Amino acid sequence: MTSSVTVTDTLNTLNEEFVDDPNSSCNSLVEKNPDHKQEQWPSVWSLDQWLERKSKHPWLICLDQKLGCIFCQEVGCLKTFKKQGVELSKEWISCLIDSGKHLNKKTQLASLRNKIKKHAESSAHLFACNIKKDKVSETLTKSFEGQLSKNQDSNEYIFRTAYFIANHNRPFDDHSKLVELQKSNGVHLGSILHSRYSCTSIINHIACKMRESIVKNIINSESKISVLIDESTTVSSKSCMAVFIKASISHEDPIFIFLDLVKLEKQTAENIVNQLLNCLFTFGFQDSYLQHNWVSFVSDGASVLVGKKNGVTKLLKDKYPLIFSWHCMNHRLELAVNDCMKDVSATNHFKNFIDSLYVLYNRSPKNQNELRKSCIELDILFLKAGRVLDVRWVASSFRAVEIVWKTYPALYNHLQNSSYDNLRDQKSRSKYLGLCKRLGSPEFVLDLALMCDVLKELSYLSRELQSHSITLSRADESIKRTIRVIDSFKTKNGDFMLEALTAQKTMIFKTIVLSSNKKVCYLNHKQFLTSLCTNLNSRLLETNEEESCILNDMQILNEHTWTCTVENIRFGEDEIKRLTNRFLLNTDNAIQGFRKYINNKIINDELKELDILIKTFPVSTAECERGFSQMNLICSDLRSRLSVTNISSLMFININGPPVAIWNPTNYVKSWLIKHRSTHDNRSRKVAQIKLNEEKASLWKIL
Repeated sequence: MTSSVTVTDTLNTLNEEFVDDPNSSCNSLVEKNPDHKQEQWPSVWSLDQWLERKSKHPWLICLDQKLGCIFCQEVGCLKTFKKQGVELSKEWISCLIDSGKHLNKKTQLASLRNKIKKHAESSAHLFACNIKKDKVSETLTKSFEGQLSKNQDSNEYIFRTAYFIANHNRPFDDHSKLVELQKSNGVHLGSILHSRYSCTSIINHIACKMRESIVKNIINSESKISVLIDESTTVSSKSCMAVFIKASISHEDPIFIFLDLVKLEKQTAENIVNQLLNCLFTFGFQDSYLQHNWVSFVSDGASVLVGKKNGVTKLLKDKYPLIFSWHCMNHRLELAVNDCMKDVSATNHFKNFIDSLYVLYNRSPKNQNELRKSCIELDILFLKAGRVLDVRWVASSFRAVEIVWKTYPALYNHLQNSSYDNLRDQKSRSKYLGLCKRLGSPEFVLDLALMCDVLKELSYLSRELQSHSITLSRADESIKRTIRVIDSFKTKNGDFMLEALTAQKTMIFKTIVLSSNKKVCYLNHKQFLTSLCTNLNSRLLETNEEESCILNDMQILNEHTWTCTVENIRFGEDEIKRLTNRFLLNTDNAIQGFRKYINNKIINDELKELDILIKTFPVSTAECERGFSQMNLICSDLRSRLSVTNISSLMFININGPPVAIWNPTNYVKSWLIKHRSTHDNRSRKVAQIKLNEEKASLWKIL
């Protein structure tokens, strides 16, 4: 994206639009309408008359029996080379010239002859013909190169300024302010493209060209792709779908790439599929490419997405049979924890107590300040308590219970002091006293220790499943290992539980004297651990025969899963064949590469294609969640009116774009100038000068 190209390369796009063969435009129009090949000329003309007119006026084209001008059509899209005072005819550009509604055929023929003659002699058409001649003699290329070299620096300064706005989540209004700042520092930035509207257009242009470059690289590399989607709403309550892909760039290891933010008109499975495919087609992925290279689709567990009869996954699989669908592992982990809470009702009492602490300190600055003072006195780091076992992922739940564990003495002292505070009403004092008694019971300390031990292991698993580099085989290993660790807590206590059991014996926990509270509904620890292991097994380990088979086959490249020393040189060939046949890879190369891998345990060139395929399968939609976090930074309350298109462009540059220091704007400036104006274009309205405050002029003079 940051490499530069020659001006001649940039003009290839422009030159491809010109047609050297006068009849080629007509032929292309005929191909678009194969059922009407004999009707591609006005109905009042015969074929001989049409051919005669074409030979005399090679610029004539016809669409739906209406005439147009190919030269005017081509020059009409090149705003950079328009001439002041000359306006090309929209009717001739759009092929809207007909013979009129005359009843007499002779009058219709005369009308067409008159219109063709007037157009051929018009200054606009002659200007377009000159552009055509200049193209043939490369005068246009030389003129364009001269214009680029003359204003290249100022155009690049403007583009780099707009890119800075997007890369640092600054308002579009800052563009004009940054331009004024650079002008004050002596930087020459031309006279136009200084407004917020120009900044918006430039950012959208940059994002569009970046997408084209990425998609072109993926297609040229014949990379397999995975698609991840997730739904959310913007600040202005617009329902949107974030589309990410995971693919190999230039035959390297696959990476996550934000593609687009799509506004959902309807949240039905059919509409989501149509808009997703339209998004992929818009940016250059063709249906034939997707048929052979779209290997995975990942989403959350919403019924509209994973429904077995009419869900998005089912509809996509019917159209693209290579797709291996996957339900986000992190969402599955949350569902397993929620299932455990339903099985063991006592967990709700623990959750409600932690939530009460959260509400108590999160919504009251007074309580926060009092707790902070207690923490300072006890030399404990002040931390706010958060919600536990909520809709947030388990890593957040562990942080919440860990905070309660670390600040336990400060929390107890504050609750106790507040229960005797005469400045509070009786109801508040009773509430603080009840919380204090529960917090100071050994039953609660044991439950807290169990939650800390369990949620710590689950948070490790959750963070690992969110990793960029994790594969499905590694995720499967981590899940099984975590289940074994949690199950081991039945016979061997964790670190937190050992400390809590010691406190139960001495009835002192972190200098706080504990007192038993029979009213506390505490957990049955073995029941809780058994339920959690059962739900993790059912939610996270595959029971579907096809998916289990694919996961087992992927394990063949992980030497740690081999049960014994490999002596048979043909070991693993069946797994390799199933994978390569399922996802259309070269079977012979993969088998030869795997035989070498058995000996030296190094991924070689023959096996690299299969290795990249396995790494292409995403484990979770965590990348989509990170994208929504970036969207929240972009769509602040002061920028709630941003359109979805602009949000998408800003997200694309923020997530995928290089830092400002290494970004090269040259290619984007060249592609911009083909259809837009330069900073030094004298035909555009100049930016209004800033009006100074005359009342403070005398004050500013002495400053």
